Amino acid sequence: MPTRIETRRNHISRQLALACLIAAAVSFATAAAEDSASADKPVLPPLGKVSRNILKEPTYKATPRYALMVFGLQAETRVWMVEDGNVLYVDKNANGDLTDDGQPLEPSNVRQLNQSGTQRDYNYLLDEIVPADGSAKHTKLDLRRWNYENPEDRYGLSINVEGSIPMYAGWFGTFWAKSPADVDILYFGGPLKPRKLREKVFRHGSRERLSFAFENQPGEPGSTTRLNYEALPPNVIPRVEIDWPVPAGSPPLRTTETLTERCCYWEFYSSTFRVPKEAVNGTAKVTFSFTGGWLPFELATPYIAVPVQASK
Repeated sequence: MPTRIETRRNHISRQLALACLIAAAVSFATAAAEDSASADKPVLPPLGKVSRNILKEPTYKATPRYALMVFGLQAETRVWMVEDGNVLYVDKNANGDLTDDGQPLEPSNVRQLNQSGTQRDYNYLLDEIVPADGSAKHTKLDLRRWNYENPEDRYGLSINVEGSIPMYAGWFGTFWAKSPADVDILYFGGPLKPRKLREKVFRHGSRERLSFAFENQPGEPGSTTRLNYEALPPNVIPRVEIDWPVPAGSPPLRTTETLTERCCYWEFYSSTFRVPKEAVNGTAKVTFSFTGGWLPFELATPYIAVPVQASK
């Protein structure tokens, strides 16, 4: 007959075995959930492996500057742009040959805003890009170039991806390169990632304009591509749930905001937002959903992390 000590040891052994089984089951379930989430998560293409080769180029009259647009979930369509002085070559059929697309684009809507020529702007306009491989065409390319007494000319690009989804690139920094090998790709039509605009952090107790943009995989600031707010019908409204950091032992704190206002090409925002006073220093988790519909492209992630800091 087992002693009391042996009985106690057997009981502890059974408890440990049960705990190990539970831990293994939880680990398996967690791994399965992560595998499922990974399977559902859109796979971003390896943009670094996209070919920078141009099959054929015209004879340029000035020093050329290069930019490369890629379209599609896997960046399968490549469209080169080369600015040669004050004209723009565009690979209108996306076949890598810049000599079979007709004449380069000349400046349109030219404005000289002062006599010295230090303030000026114009546009390069193209009705459509029709890939030779039969994939979706892209319309209403508008590359704006301006200088309002800046050190260098600046550029802003808009285009209707797949003919109906307006997106932007440029405005900040540059997307031009001195050679094809050095281009930083303009990626249109891939998974979108939310990004907080204006303030990069939440400030304790502050009232701020809570605003976000939805971007394709960003590169340098000049090559980041953004969804135009007009790509969403008025009834499709971004909604954010914010889980706030709180003092230890406090109950969870979650607030919800709807971004019913739109502005400035790509900004979705709320002007009535206030950071709750109960929040403390740490990291807030911001989760996105949409009422009345969805984005035209998948989200690369449904949430982002935003630091919470003391007021300035």
